[in-house]
Amino acid sequence: METKPEGQEPDRPKRVIKRYSNRKLYDTKDSRYVTLMQIAEMVRNSEDVQIIDNNSKDDLTEVTLAQIVYEEQKNSKNVPLQTLKELIHQRTENVLTQLREGPIGRLIPGASRDGRDEKDLADAKQDAQKSSLVDQAKGKLEDWQHQIDERIKAVLPNLLPWQHLQLEVKRLSQRIDELETKLKNAAKKD
Repeated sequence: METKPEGQEPDRPKRVIKRYSNRKLYDTKDSRYVTLMQIAEMVRNSEDVQIIDNNSKDDLTEVTLAQIVYEEQKNSKNVPLQTLKELIHQRTENVLTQLREGPIGRLIPGASRDGRDEKDLADAKQDAQKSSLVDQAKGKLEDWQHQIDERIKAVLPNLLPWQHLQLEVKRLSQRIDELETKLKNAAKKD
């Protein structure tokens, strides 16, 4: 943790908002309950707000701010659709970048960093922009679904005779039990 040199203004403390199990939000600084819109106003006033689940102590700041955006969008159409799309796209790109740069990056096709020069990196970036991650995922899922369907079709004909055989064995076992019971009853009468 960094400490500020003397004479320099310390960072403003975060305004901690506790979220209780009944979904109420409690401002610990002002010792009062607040609404989502009041939290939005705090953020607009450049306050550093952090929302914490009172029980689990999980940080719910991102989720709560997203909920505020949702509520504001629901109440008025003042956020342009393109802005919302860009937010989603940016979030997806950030996740993809983190994956590429992380330890599993070498497992992602086209994410290899070894032996590439600047031109290759520029080409890879341009290719990544052309094909959407969502389209690639849909294609891969469709391929997997097709492979699974083919495997099921290949296995089903082999299973049906077994199922019929199992039903026949069960029926014969019940018939044998009935006959044994009749034989025991007939033996008792003699």
